[in-house]
Amino acid sequence: MSSAQVSRSEASNGAAAGHPGAGPRGVLMVLTGTVLGVLMLVLGLTVRTSPVAALDLRIDRHIALQDRVGWLTTLATAVSQTATPETVGIGLMTGLPLLLLLLRRRLDALRVFCAFGGAFALAEIGKRLIGEQRPPASLWAMPAGGGASYPSGHVTTAAVLVIAIVAVSNAAVWRYTAVVLGAGYVLAVAASRIYLADHYPPDVIGSVLCALAAVCVVDGLLALTGLKRRLQPG
Repeated sequence: MSSAQVSRSEASNGAAAGHPGAGPRGVLMVLTGTVLGVLMLVLGLTVRTSPVAALDLRIDRHIALQDRVGWLTTLATAVSQTATPETVGIGLMTGLPLLLLLLRRRLDALRVFCAFGGAFALAEIGKRLIGEQRPPASLWAMPAGGGASYPSGHVTTAAVLVIAIVAVSNAAVWRYTAVVLGAGYVLAVAASRIYLADHYPPDVIGSVLCALAAVCVVDGLLALTGLKRRLQPG
């Protein structure tokens, strides 16, 4: 058999194994994630400019002075607490991968663990580099969390949870359900953080970019390193 025939045979075997184009796709995913991460930082820099900062403050002040009612504050507080990064976020980061390991889904366990870790790391980088101050204490509905305001750790937790669930869902019906319900959940957590005056609007947008960037980079690196192929069952 000639070398050309061997090459064609190997390419055919790779396609039959279901992994054609893994390299280009991996590179594209890493590049996409990198661009999203850069966009997160660029957005963070814009919130430090006077016009954007003034607009953000007006929005939070309007909500605090005119839109707050007792039952809605109680609801927003409860929704916000479902995505506390220090407790819920760390619990999901460890608990979900363990559950997936028990289900013999090693690849998905690694994807979820790394997605959470990457999103939290990127959010922390954003907080340290941007250093945005929290909204004024006079607007708080409850004591705000510590640390910088941009991006929101709560929304990062909610967003990476939903994106990870969508990524590891096998059946299309479950994936679509996760997208619809998950989008509603992320919006609810984001709205609660702004309503409670813990964050400004751009903070929650930056959080979603953190989650998307982390998932894209993780999936791309898994494809490029060959781990995706080795950990897949069958």
